[in-house]
Amino acid sequence: MEWISNFLVFALCYAGLSCLCLAMDRHYADLHGRGAEPPLQLRRRLRWGGWLALAFGLAWAMHSSGAGYGTVVWVGSLTCCGLLLIWLLPYAPRHAMLLARVAGVAALLAALVLAVR
Repeated sequence: MEWISNFLVFALCYAGLSCLCLAMDRHYADLHGRGAEPPLQLRRRLRWGGWLALAFGLAWAMHSSGAGYGTVVWVGSLTCCGLLLIWLLPYAPRHAMLLARVAGVAALLAALVLAVR
């Protein structure tokens, strides 16, 4: 079950970073056309959602692996997710955001599996 725990942290980090990226004008325009800007309410929701996902990822990593090792797992997941987004956003922004949605749903499913366990 440790791999599900690590996957949950990874999925939350990817979803959180994707939300934070989409709240930026540049990445929003990459997805919705040149000159498009996210409405203020959407931008706020994306920022809050992104920070909450990252905070939940950190909290879960620290809960499942302890404070010291959990922080290392979270930072490693954050780094891998950041690199994945850096590679995907310039070339395939729609795929990056589709993967973010899938990661969000997968995080919910992993959390349910861990809650039932």
